[in-house]
Amino acid sequence: MKREREKHITRLHIILFGLVIAIGIIVLISIKGSGNKKIERYKKLERDLKTATIYYYGNNGITVPEGEMKRITMKTIVENGYLQDDITNECEGYTLISNFRNVDGEFEIEFGSFIKCGDSYKSDGFEVE
Repeated sequence: MKREREKHITRLHIILFGLVIAIGIIVLISIKGSGNKKIERYKKLERDLKTATIYYYGNNGITVPEGEMKRITMKTIVENGYLQDDITNECEGYTLISNFRNVDGEFEIEFGSFIKCGDSYKSDGFEVE
């Protein structure tokens, strides 16, 4: 009788251990998923900043001389109404507009956006002014 009771307790421990492992895995996946959502939101802000700067560039007659770059801050884009996102309050950023030769040797305007959001996110290539 005692041996049968010990087997029952051992099975119960195995089942409980399995449940604890399963719950731990679920918690880890949900934490990792929420981190990815935040990073995706920052990446979306980078894309939106680039798009907003393209409109700002086109609507304001900005020129970038051949072989040069111009820096437009996210603050300027937001203040002029081209970008509205509550996450911009916790981030700083800019877009570089460059006018350099492409592979065909022709000058071409390109836009590159960079943001830094506290210690949570920083674009590759972000440089403090």
